Amino acid sequence: MGRRKRILFLLLLLCGTFFINTWIASTRNSTVTGVFRYDPTENIPLLLLGGFRGIAVDFLWARALTRHEEKRYYELLTINNLIAKLQPDFPAVWIFQAWNMAYNIAYEWDAPQNKWKWIRTGLHFAKKGAAKNLYSGDLFFELGYMYLHLFDQRFFKYATYFREQLKKDDGEDNYEASLYWLRRSLLNAPKLHNILAIERTICHALSHAALCAEKEGNFDKALHYTESAMHEWEMYRMSHPEDTLTRINEFISMLEKKREFLQGISKKDKW
Repeated sequence: MGRRKRILFLLLLLCGTFFINTWIASTRNSTVTGVFRYDPTENIPLLLLGGFRGIAVDFLWARALTRHEEKRYYELLTINNLIAKLQPDFPAVWIFQAWNMAYNIAYEWDAPQNKWKWIRTGLHFAKKGAAKNLYSGDLFFELGYMYLHLFDQRFFKYATYFREQLKKDDGEDNYEASLYWLRRSLLNAPKLHNILAIERTICHALSHAALCAEKEGNFDKALHYTESAMHEWEMYRMSHPEDTLTRINEFISMLEKKREFLQGISKKDKW
């Protein structure tokens, strides 16, 4: 009986390999046409029920790590999609794959349109994972951080373009999306991320949102974000007096000056 199980498992792996290769070819073609095709691996979990599922996941994780080291991102994309289907309630799968698409694969392209396609795909993948893991504070934090970091002009040349495309394609503002997921993270007891670090990230996200709104000429919105950032920093100072390393007073002082500046502009506009 043990021998029959081994033979059956090998047959299942061969079938999985066939579907993997088929999907890889489809993915490569989609990079030319810009169209994502139907994923033929959707039904593989049905073949890997029972005791075989754990073995298959271990096999796929080992292969995924190898492909990641080899920078064979399209094969990694397929393998991690398989893992996500087999372990939908394992947040690390969704986090790892979302970062792979939004950072590693996007980096491989030069054209901003292609970069954005993979960034958007990564964000959507993470949101799909969030829908399947309703209480994963860590997954929520990663999603919130991606919405903040990927649209930061200090780090990404085409950040402004990405922000415009997000509004056009998904009707979202990246800062509002970031704040939404970061706050959900706080409400769901993240295991891997420090609560103080998440609270500070929210404060910084509000400050960045204020600067962006000011640059875009939306001074009322900039003032709103500035005052919200001040409030968050003041709450943080009250809640965590033991944090003497963060320059809280300096941040609040800078925001107070920015508020005065924006209030002055608002008065001029009213005149």
